[in-house]
Amino acid sequence: MTRLSHRMARTRKASALVGLVAAVFVVVAVAAPANPAEAASAVLTKDGTLYEVFPTSYGDVIPGANSTDASLRVLALRTTPPGGNPALEVVGGTVNDFFKLESSIEFDEATQSVFIVYSRVRGFFSDVQVTIRRDGAWVEGSFLPNPGLYISLSPRLLVTRQTYTDLDADGQTVTKSRSILSIAWWEESRSSQARYAAVFIEDGSLRLDDVTAWNLNELNGRSGPTDNSGLPLSSYAHPGLQRDAGSNGGVLASFANLATRTQQVIRISFPDDLTKLTPPSSLMPAQRASYARGHIPIGRSFTDNRLPIEIDVPFQVPVGQFVSPTGVPTFYWSTDSSLVYLRGDSSTMFTIPFRPDFPADRALAVVRDMSERQ
Repeated sequence: MTRLSHRMARTRKASALVGLVAAVFVVVAVAAPANPAEAASAVLTKDGTLYEVFPTSYGDVIPGANSTDASLRVLALRTTPPGGNPALEVVGGTVNDFFKLESSIEFDEATQSVFIVYSRVRGFFSDVQVTIRRDGAWVEGSFLPNPGLYISLSPRLLVTRQTYTDLDADGQTVTKSRSILSIAWWEESRSSQARYAAVFIEDGSLRLDDVTAWNLNELNGRSGPTDNSGLPLSSYAHPGLQRDAGSNGGVLASFANLATRTQQVIRISFPDDLTKLTPPSSLMPAQRASYARGHIPIGRSFTDNRLPIEIDVPFQVPVGQFVSPTGVPTFYWSTDSSLVYLRGDSSTMFTIPFRPDFPADRALAVVRDMSERQ
């Protein structure tokens, strides 16, 4: 590519990013007075407890709050035990003037921890936040974006368990288990690409101050200049995560690679024999510790598919994914009256109308079943 071409590409990227920032502000302005009964992201535990996270106002969670605080937009966690009454609380770190975009929730059975990830608008920026409720307390963290102006969107998270081999204090080999919180999101900065980070809970210890974010294009070995010109934002800005069946705590990440203009699925795993890891001498002390603990992801390319360019919906509409055993993604999103889906190997969108006897959850279940049989 010539110097002029590079300059023109940077100009297009800057213009697109400014346009996206403007769109975010429009959504903030319109959504600020939204109804408290907004859609929730939910997770059900093995013992039947239902956790739901949803956007609302501080005053709807904390009765009697002063007028200034009552109008603040926050995220709320509703906990409903089996056969019990729901309890409502404010999600840690969300009592502020920043506007919160879509959120996602997960639960780790081993540590009885609730994980919530969401994107937050801060002036001309939007970043990804993670907050964890464990032992009745909230712990918060964020992830380092790429340099420059950035907009982070569509965070997804998934908890898996990995069995691994380590050495104890006496140098003896022991087998342990750890929880891995995988997080994927889309970032618009100097490049347009999906990113990935992992948070580990090992030996009862959780650390959010030693988390590295990775560019999925690079992790999949397909990096290069990205180009989103002519593409609807909703056709590429919604990465997906799914457990990799048969692996040891691994996940499948489905994402748009705008360097190759394809939808790629990558297998992500982590070393499970820490006794064999010897960090390279060139690493910094913090990097050496992360390497030795097996925190460096291993990316293996699985499939390449066409970009779902037919998806053209407002960017605040969540677009989910299922990945088939053969690595074909199926994209889906909801309207007021139907579920729409698009298979990754097709350009035809299908609509399933909702009925009183066939609500949204049943429609989603049949699409998932169809994906699993591909």
